[in-house]
Amino acid sequence: FIAVENIEKYCVLISSKAVYFLKSGDYTEREAIFLEVKYDDLYHCLVSRDHRKVYVQLTKKAVNTSSGVAMPGPSQQKPMVNVKSEVLAVKLCQEINYAKSLYYEQQLMLRLSENQEQLELDS
Repeated sequence: FIAVENIEKYCVLISSKAVYFLKSGDYTEREAIFLEVKYDDLYHCLVSRDHRKVYVQLTKKAVNTSSGVAMPGPSQQKPMVNVKSEVLAVKLCQEINYAKSLYYEQQLMLRLSENQEQLELDS
């Protein structure tokens, strides 16, 4: 859990592994989630404007085909969520991109095995 932002009719939950957009109201657990994007699937998050409305756009990575090549185009999904102000959209995008960078930093971090820890203590 990194951050929670309450927005008019929904809530954004930013965790260490994914970002969740939750409907407000009485829902049981998974029913409340109307959009879930895991950081493994997220390319980037940015502010988008269309017809005087502001959106948070989450660009998902292209899906790999059977040939192993990532295909651009329609397979690259870009879900957009309406936000009441540009200031809030910028803040959300910064928080989501920051959480994504923390996730990747954690994935790239080298883990010490028990043997390595023991060697370091002996030296």
